[in-house]
Amino acid sequence: MSAGAPLPLPLPLLAAAAVAAALTFAGSRFRGVLAGPRDSALYRLVVYALGGQLALHLLLTGLGLAGVAWRLPAVAAALAAAAALAWRWLPAPADRTRLPSDLGWGEGLALGACLLFTAFALSLWIAIPDFVYHWGLKGHRFYLAGGVDYRYLAAPWNWVVHPDYPNLLPELYAVTAMAAGRFDEPAMMLWSAFCFALLLAAVREALRRTAAGGLVTQAALAGIAMALAAYGIGNQSAGGADWLIALALAAALPPLLSPVDRRGAAQIGVIAAFAAAAKVEGVALAAILIGIYAARAPWRRFKAEPGEAWRIAATLGLPAAAVILPWLGAVWRYHLFGAYNSGPLAPERAGRVLAAMLDSLQGSWWGFGYGLALLPLLALDRRLRAVAAALLLQLLFYLYVYLSVPFDAVPLVAASFPRLVMHLLPAALTGAAIALERPAGGARVPDDVSVEKVAAWG
Repeated sequence: MSAGAPLPLPLPLLAAAAVAAALTFAGSRFRGVLAGPRDSALYRLVVYALGGQLALHLLLTGLGLAGVAWRLPAVAAALAAAAALAWRWLPAPADRTRLPSDLGWGEGLALGACLLFTAFALSLWIAIPDFVYHWGLKGHRFYLAGGVDYRYLAAPWNWVVHPDYPNLLPELYAVTAMAAGRFDEPAMMLWSAFCFALLLAAVREALRRTAAGGLVTQAALAGIAMALAAYGIGNQSAGGADWLIALALAAALPPLLSPVDRRGAAQIGVIAAFAAAAKVEGVALAAILIGIYAARAPWRRFKAEPGEAWRIAATLGLPAAAVILPWLGAVWRYHLFGAYNSGPLAPERAGRVLAAMLDSLQGSWWGFGYGLALLPLLALDRRLRAVAAALLLQLLFYLYVYLSVPFDAVPLVAASFPRLVMHLLPAALTGAAIALERPAGGARVPDDVSVEKVAAWG
């Protein structure tokens, strides 16, 4: 190698990047359903990436139910077949988009924060302990076993690996290891960096779609990116599934901020299913997103065209059902749900739990976590009510969990609540930035739309 030549990237890193690119490309084959004329190129990449990862999860679930071992040729062939069928039978959008060329200082700072986080993640200095004892352990096991090893998960001593959790992240790790030929820890960290970048793209789309001003958009992007990087580096978050839930909530912002239509329903359906495949908290988030989007639909106007109501309902609910029902079946069949997970609701704990939640923010988010206090204020802006409702309901779900665990919840709050804040905070701060500035004249879109607009694909 000549002097000064750049060092080649290790094969596992290239494999991880190739898997992420391949899944995003596979998701793009569904663009006739998922992409609309108001979606920017960056946001389309977000939805395609989530769609491709969801397709991988469903295909791996199907292979497992069929008794077919996970091998790279079989997985690649199944994914290619699904993408080809979608390309053949789904309508293609007539419009084309290009990546933005007018990036500003805020986007530059956001990119720098993401790259800094990526560098620390690849060094393994900020790998979350759960990667060693939970997510990475299961991913390595599934890679070696050629599938989800339910007998391993059901072993009584394995309660520490959360055997009842959905398996999207370990599946991504296992497929990455198959592509690389071995399980390489730094390569797995790239998935957290990938989610970070997609999250920022979704935030940018939400700000762009609500006609926020240039200064608001740039400052919000830079602030959210630096807050996430500071938390992610300082609190060792790389390699965990919390990035997937934060990404799902951020990705849901654009359709929640736009009029109801079939494309928005398809996007929420995919995002909700992606969240449900990521973590148990994502199952609750999936129900919340689907319920809120359904509540916004003008169902009374569907009397003239009842078939459209069924199409929107199916588009919203079927992807999540395809994820949740097999997961529930496996949890029930192998007795994976631990008795320690839930107990009777104890509202008398509320004072101590709320105090512990506030205390846990002081040393973890450097004041940014208190941005969740803005959620009730976001509901005052009509544009943001759906977003505020989703975030508040998810926060209430976390409070419910703390009030129902069959042991002292205060240590659990101290250990977990800062990570749960990461789920909510990017979307909450984006909503606050949108509320700071009203849209330009004529840019506001009414919530009520006609049946014809709802029925139109874009």
